[in-house]
Amino acid sequence: MTAKQGYGSLRIRSERLLLVEGPDDLNLFEALIRHRFGGDPLDVQVIDAGGAGGASAFKARIGAIRLAASQAGKNLRTLCIVRDADLDPAGAWRSVRGAVASSNLQPPDRHAAFSDASPSVGIFIMPDGVSKGTLETLCRRSVMEKPAADCVERYLTCLDEHDATSSRNRDKSFAHAYLASRRDPVARVGEAAQQGVWDFDHPAFAALDRFLYSLSGTASIS
Repeated sequence: MTAKQGYGSLRIRSERLLLVEGPDDLNLFEALIRHRFGGDPLDVQVIDAGGAGGASAFKARIGAIRLAASQAGKNLRTLCIVRDADLDPAGAWRSVRGAVASSNLQPPDRHAAFSDASPSVGIFIMPDGVSKGTLETLCRRSVMEKPAADCVERYLTCLDEHDATSSRNRDKSFAHAYLASRRDPVARVGEAAQQGVWDFDHPAFAALDRFLYSLSGTASIS
């Protein structure tokens, strides 16, 4: 289901590919697919784009994917790209769409949609295509009803009141503080996803569920 290879050793095993920003995202999507669909019935290969790098990283990875697919005799059916909105969801959308177009592929015309081409290309900007945020935003939303979440929020508020934090991303700060409260604390949200920390049944992940169903070619869930 997943691939953590370097560019030179990339092996394409599926006709449906999900390209993400880094290893943490890869671990989370691996866990999400396993939780939602059980094992790997979607035959989706998740590929690490190599970490931060914006459009250039995705463009380079798309080129490597197309070359590796050709060498493996794979006829790509679907290529999806998921990245963080960060502070500019519209800019993130334009960046990924531009990377797709510059790779001589047809991008979709709207968020969470797929182009009518071969291969079909889908783009999802986390958390929801319109809000600022990151992967950690979805994780935070999924546990806000948990008792520990209120404690973490009060902790972050205390830091703010005492001018004792320099973090520029409250969702990331929340996620790491929340993870510190777990029985077996880990440092990254993707690792936590592998442990079942985030609530994948929460509505926060519903849009990603629908996107993955579309990636698989099946009818979307309600």
